[in-house]
Amino acid sequence: MKRNYLVIKHNETIICKECENANTVITRFFGLMHRRSMPEGHGLLLDPCNQIHTFNMHFDIDVITLDKDNKILAIFDSVPPWKCKKAVKGGKKVLELNSKETEKFNIKCGDVLEIAEADNNIA
Repeated sequence: MKRNYLVIKHNETIICKECENANTVITRFFGLMHRRSMPEGHGLLLDPCNQIHTFNMHFDIDVITLDKDNKILAIFDSVPPWKCKKAVKGGKKVLELNSKETEKFNIKCGDVLEIAEADNNIA
C-alpha cells in the first residue's frame, strides 16, 4: 500500500519530516498499533479524529489534538500503551509523535501547526 506523507512545522521549524497521513478508515483504525517503535522525525496524523487509544502499542507517544485550522486544542504528553484519551471538543485531527517531542519543540496549546504534503510518497 502506498503511504502518503506530510511535513509538519511549528514556528517555521520542521517537527515531523515524515508524517503518515492516516485519512482512511483502515489507516486510522490501525494507526500505530503493533509497531515496536517510531523513527525520530516521524509521526501519524489521524484525520478526521478527536479521540485516540494506545491499545496494542509498544511505546509512549505525545498526542496533539487540532481544530480545523490546525490550532492546538489539547496536548497529552507521554501517553503509555493501553490507555484511552478523552474526546476534545472541536477536535478535528490528532497528531501522534514520539514521546517528549512536544517538550523538545516547545509546542503549546493555542499554537498553530503548518501541515503540507511531502515531496515524496513512499510505496
